[in-house]
Amino acid sequence: MLLRLFQCSAALTCGVLVLASPPASAEEKKEDKSALSGTWSQTGGQLKIEFVKKDVLKIAPHGDSEIIAIVCDYTLTKEGLVNAKITGFEGKQEFKDKLATILPVGLDFTFKWTMKGDAAKLGDVKGDKVETLKSHLEGEFEKKS
Repeated sequence: MLLRLFQCSAALTCGVLVLASPPASAEEKKEDKSALSGTWSQTGGQLKIEFVKKDVLKIAPHGDSEIIAIVCDYTLTKEGLVNAKITGFEGKQEFKDKLATILPVGLDFTFKWTMKGDAAKLGDVKGDKVETLKSHLEGEFEKKS
């Protein structure tokens, strides 16, 4: 009798937990929807932004990451605010050395990223010593195929 009561109690507890838990697939879909992806070119400029992975972005100031690219880790908030941190540089050594004096590894900055179809806008660049980034990054972007 005691064993039977324990089995019923365990089944009831499991049933309550299942009902109280949101479906995992819905959460995963919501998370995927908020992830940034693709390669974006600044309208009327050379700058290119590439969302490489869910948490890594590359900024190619001259459009060609073979020459120089700023590599950043990032997170995206629900409000569309991107928190980024420069983690390194890729490209030719002479450009990496020069850029590192202006934008050091470890520099934190934020920006607002809004998309509508194949168009996006980057604005509100904020952080310490980000004037150079702000003047180059802010603007309209279009998605590259």
